[in-house]
Amino acid sequence: MALPFVALGELTSRLGLTAPLNAQLHAHAVALEWTSGLGWVSQSYPPLTLAIARALPGGAYALTIAGAVCAGILVQLTIERLVLRSVPLRVAPLLVAGVVFTPVFWYGATQDFGAILTLTLLSVALTRLLDFVVNRSTESGFVAGLAFGAATMCSPAVPMFALAGGLATVLVSAETHRVREFARTRAAVAVIVFPAAAALAGWMFLQWRFTGSWVASFSHQSPGVFTFRSGAAAALTRAVSLTAHDLVLAPVLVITAAFVLRRRPLGSLACVLPVACVIADRWLGVPLSQTATVLLLAVMGLTVLPQHLTTSERWVLWLGVVAQFAALWYQRIGDPAVWTWFHHLV
Repeated sequence: MALPFVALGELTSRLGLTAPLNAQLHAHAVALEWTSGLGWVSQSYPPLTLAIARALPGGAYALTIAGAVCAGILVQLTIERLVLRSVPLRVAPLLVAGVVFTPVFWYGATQDFGAILTLTLLSVALTRLLDFVVNRSTESGFVAGLAFGAATMCSPAVPMFALAGGLATVLVSAETHRVREFARTRAAVAVIVFPAAAALAGWMFLQWRFTGSWVASFSHQSPGVFTFRSGAAAALTRAVSLTAHDLVLAPVLVITAAFVLRRRPLGSLACVLPVACVIADRWLGVPLSQTATVLLLAVMGLTVLPQHLTTSERWVLWLGVVAQFAALWYQRIGDPAVWTWFHHLV
């Protein structure tokens, strides 16, 4: 699955189209003085992404290839999830192609290692979370929690998704009024939330201990964290507006939400909560990049697709896939950096 993106990364490198974001990440990792005290903590978030960038030989090119591998994993996970939802194997790749064969995905896979790594870990966490909540798979619950914890070390936007995952386990679990069932629900929430909470709290304590500030590295990564320069209400309005704009690029998620709402109203949380998390992260000033947000919403629309669609629902779904494909190719919407890079590539 990763080979086409590896080839694309090799092509862009041969054409001299360096990845500015990957180059910036590599330069940041190399500039950190990890052997002289611990003052580097205030400038080393996200630590997992920076550690990988520091460890890989080859600079920005190595990050391009690593991002291609992550993209292959993400594609495989999405197809696997569709097949598990009773989508025929010959159909699942065609549905995923509506996201993969777009400049936005190519850009994320080869030009922004931090975004594609975060997106891949989030995809692992969210797909395993669905299996944990719906099928009661304990193994999937632990994998989801660990993936949320690892993703927290890649982006400060992730803890909100872990919190929403814990909320989903509470709302979907049945008979929570019983003492024994309440204990099970509490344990399930801890499995999902604890790794991300521990990673975030541990990093906050570490930077406070050695730099004197709880949020020093977060401010370096996201200068707008907890600022609300225009006021909290105005910031929330802007976050909702930007997310609604991104949903135009992900109509499959809206269609899937309508399908799920008809079958199980409570199940529509699987579509609503990721959107709410994107809004909350933008409001708090720790957003995912626009590329990562658009791809996350598009992939989630396929991940939470219900089983056994009717003929009319299949037609609506295919119309949504075509509309999403067209929207992701339309040049006047989306991240301008994607189209600048794509025009140079062409």
